[in-house]
Amino acid sequence: MTTENAARFQAALEARLKELPLETAYVDGGPDQIGDTLRALVPVTDDGNVALSEIIVTPWAEDSDLLHIYSTIIMEIGPGYEALKEMMLDWNLTCPLGAFGIYRPARQFYHKYTVPLPPDTDPDALAERTFFLLNLVSAAISERFEDAVQLSGHR
Repeated sequence: MTTENAARFQAALEARLKELPLETAYVDGGPDQIGDTLRALVPVTDDGNVALSEIIVTPWAEDSDLLHIYSTIIMEIGPGYEALKEMMLDWNLTCPLGAFGIYRPARQFYHKYTVPLPPDTDPDALAERTFFLLNLVSAAISERFEDAVQLSGHR
């Protein structure tokens, strides 16, 4: 996906997210960031809990790009780190898409979903598809959110 189309995709997706309305922000690419990233606080429970979802399209192969949806669920795992790590392995067996993980340096619990796509994918169509996928990711996180928070030792 060209830089111009990636920007168009992110703008279209951001507009769609703001209809809900969700809080969004951008992070510019750089040496530690593989590309420009759209961030959104996506609801994962009915009582207002959110995951920080980061959406980015990156080149992968000559004929394929990757759409990444990376959602930080717990910013810092509490004293239940080992219990959460053990349960996460079981959750990944039944997670309908993507997988849960732990980013060890920051002790963060996350969900990641990546899908390949043709580099010539229409940015507006991709924004609609990504909006749909964000809803599915949110539902997968929602199923495990309360248990994850409890296991991590935050409640």
